[in-house]
Amino acid sequence: MLTDTTIQAEQIRLRALRAMSPSKRLSMAVGWSQSVREMSRAGLRRQFPHLTEKELLRHLSERLLGTELAAKVYGPLNAHG
Repeated sequence: MLTDTTIQAEQIRLRALRAMSPSKRLSMAVGWSQSVREMSRAGLRRQFPHLTEKELLRHLSERLLGTELAAKVYGPLNAHG
C-alpha cells in the first residue's frame, strides 16, 4: 500500500490496475522503468558533468545493477572514470 494515499484511493487504484489487461500493465511498468532510467541518467549528468558518455553509462549501470553485478559485466568503475 502507498503510504501517502487513503485506503479508499488505494482500493480504487488497485481495482483500476486489476481491470487492465496484462499487456497494458506491462506497458505501464516498462514506461515507469524508462522514466527511472532517464531520471537517474539526468541526476548523474548533473553530479558528474565532466564524464564522457561511456563513463556516464558505467555509473548508470552501477545504480541500476548494483556494484557487484555492474563490475562483473562492465569491469571496475575506476577503469571508466
